[in-house]
Amino acid sequence: MSNGGANQGGGADDVMPLHRLEDVENRLTGMQDELMRFGAEHLNFSTELRLLKEKQSRHEEDVKQIKESTIEMKIQFNEIMRRWDTLDARMFQLLQQSQTDSKSERKVFIDLLKYVLAGTVFAIIAFLFKGGL
Repeated sequence: MSNGGANQGGGADDVMPLHRLEDVENRLTGMQDELMRFGAEHLNFSTELRLLKEKQSRHEEDVKQIKESTIEMKIQFNEIMRRWDTLDARMFQLLQQSQTDSKSERKVFIDLLKYVLAGTVFAIIAFLFKGGL
């Protein structure tokens, strides 16, 4: 059995361990480029992750502000609706009052008309009795 010229005893003329050492060094040199590439990719991914976290934080702040604005708008809407209801009630009250005032004004006008007509009839009768026409 031949083992490629290597002495199994590991003597000074053993070539196999040197080949193995060179092979390991060559492989490490080849892996160095991959490790550098992995390092660069890790840096890029870390940067992207940091940016994503910052964006998430900004979006969460924006959502929080939107929620606060929505609450403020609801409060303002409720205040507007309350004022609208108050205005509606006042308008209804004024309308009822104006109808009542209108009725009382008509009654006063009719009473005045009665007195004017009665006075006119009385004046005509008095004129006739005094020897008019």
